[in-house]
Amino acid sequence: MTGTVAPRDTVLDVLRERHDFVLVAVTYPHRWRTGSEYVRSRADAYAAAGLRGVVVDYSPLNVAEPHMESDTTPVAVIRPTDLPAALEAIAAAGSPVLAHSPTPQALDELHARIPGERLAVWFHGYEVRDYRRLQCNTTTEELFAIRHIRDAQNRDRFRAAAPVFSDPAVTKVFVSDIQRQYSEFDVGVAATHVEIIPNHIDEDTYRARERRPDEARRILLMRGFAQLNYANDVALRALEICSRRDGFGELDITVRGYGQHFGSEVKGVRTFDNVTVEEGFSSPAQMAALHDAHGVFLCPTRYDTQGVMLGEAMASGMVTITNPVAAIPEFTDDTCSLLPRGNDPWAFADSLWELVQDPGRMPALSRNAAARVRRQCGTTATIDREIELIRGLTP
Repeated sequence: MTGTVAPRDTVLDVLRERHDFVLVAVTYPHRWRTGSEYVRSRADAYAAAGLRGVVVDYSPLNVAEPHMESDTTPVAVIRPTDLPAALEAIAAAGSPVLAHSPTPQALDELHARIPGERLAVWFHGYEVRDYRRLQCNTTTEELFAIRHIRDAQNRDRFRAAAPVFSDPAVTKVFVSDIQRQYSEFDVGVAATHVEIIPNHIDEDTYRARERRPDEARRILLMRGFAQLNYANDVALRALEICSRRDGFGELDITVRGYGQHFGSEVKGVRTFDNVTVEEGFSSPAQMAALHDAHGVFLCPTRYDTQGVMLGEAMASGMVTITNPVAAIPEFTDDTCSLLPRGNDPWAFADSLWELVQDPGRMPALSRNAAARVRRQCGTTATIDREIELIRGLTP
């Protein structure tokens, strides 16, 4: 962000102007707040393609009076209670609306105020997912205490989503087909007028480099540790298993991440001299640098609707080890990755050790991984399709 727009340019004045797109998001990156960088990258890409737009950030963390902030695409920062008036202004201007991960209340307002022919809604996962699909993230005791809250969230989310799913005028966008299938099952309504468009993987940031056989010994685990569905415990336990095998000391391993489970999950590998443990958030530039310094990326999972971090590592040419669960088989296969069965540290350890013992596989796996991401999640397959979608929303 570079500053604020002049006070005379009030939010509603800006929204009453006709734009090529208005991107509506429940959260948007600011100087002081991270998260939803994948939404901002879309707005930047649309602007780079010559589209004139505005972002509406209606985060519940916004408590100040509505105001504009300048960025590559201007950002209208409003409170959730300001959203109905903002949508009325947008509707009057006739601008196409792109809504990402709307809250149930926002989805109600969008569906009521924006003509379906000008509305596209991106569902990234949690907004239309039964919480029980991620029961691994809570203990039985925790779930018992909050079950009534989660059940109410389910009802609220599915109630708001059902009429949007069934409205053929509204475009619904999912990042994977398995996500669409799960969402339809959970909501209880088949989605009409659907596009499957994965999240974009930036090939300029994550530049492909073919890995050499000797790089099989340089191993990276870099993930969020906030939720257990990322299954970092599986990879870390696999490293402990491998530590009892001859040659483990010759490996150079980096573990980096952040989140509530970081301290407890890395405890078992901190004692190894060849394991570097770093706690902290990684920017895209830092992630790309860590990719380039390593050959193998450990990316276990219990549930993913796409696996963006997996895709970024593959785009960099890293050889990845992940699990063939949820949407992962849509984005990689055994020509690009090693795919041990899920939730099994011993299987994960065996896959890693097979690669260490047979490093000649590295170059082919590396080339195939980068090519697949370029084909499936590169600009042509994602951003260009989204721009075409936006132009189709314009009357």
